[in-house]
Amino acid sequence: MNKIFVLSCFLMTFQVGFSQSFGIRAGLNYTKFSGPLETGVNEEFKLANGFHFGVNYAYNFADRLAIRGEFLYSQVGSKYNYDGDSFYKIPLGNAFIYEKGKSTIEMKISNAYLTIPVTLQWQATNKIEVSAGVYASYLIGPRGNGTIYFEKNKDSLFFKQSLVHNYSKDEAGGIANSAQGASVWVDGIKVTLARDAGAYYNYASTEMDGKLYNRWDFGLTGGISYFINKGFYFGLKYDFGLMDITNNKMDYLRKETDKTTGKGILSNHFDRNVGFQASFGFRF
Repeated sequence: MNKIFVLSCFLMTFQVGFSQSFGIRAGLNYTKFSGPLETGVNEEFKLANGFHFGVNYAYNFADRLAIRGEFLYSQVGSKYNYDGDSFYKIPLGNAFIYEKGKSTIEMKISNAYLTIPVTLQWQATNKIEVSAGVYASYLIGPRGNGTIYFEKNKDSLFFKQSLVHNYSKDEAGGIANSAQGASVWVDGIKVTLARDAGAYYNYASTEMDGKLYNRWDFGLTGGISYFINKGFYFGLKYDFGLMDITNNKMDYLRKETDKTTGKGILSNHFDRNVGFQASFGFRF
């Protein structure tokens, strides 16, 4: 009996002094890229939806204060629209011919990350909890799908092409499948384009310097949760990226080419991830 009493006292002391909890969380993302846009054309990033799910652990080190770490799978991306003056690189043998015209592009980019947010939590009331902290993310699945319409002159060069992008696996000049697309005449030569262009279909192997999207992202995160009961809650979070998610050695302007060389111009734009998470979670 004495041993049982001592053990019970020890467990009670441990529970009071080292309060902790585990949980799960899942929900929807509403995110977009935020960065400089080209002037003189209609270019925009818009909110795209994705989802997230994962587990978390919280350690209470003071009354109503805790530190929480999470491990999440999260889809972060953006809708991208472009309409205006542009150029298209027509593949011709081992080279490209730069044709100037007008492009209309509609894309949805969905980048899958493994994310670790670490936040400080404050239990404002029995129902309301506020959190703020940082996150680090590693890109595991960057993909994009969409369509490009290019027009130089409707009588001589006009086509539509599907964009099926796997930004981590596609290679220079790559196509999504063997299906043939539009045939166009360039300098008296008939060229058959791919129906579904890969992420680097319009890149020569000598232009490849990594992939378009950087592997790591880091940023700030904060949010508020409402507890329906002791364990079940609904939460909203806002994430603000602090790192450039695009590789500046692979990110080209769409509107203009270099006046001296006639080739593409690197944009050097700083593009970040921003967006909201709406989640349901359970803590036990």
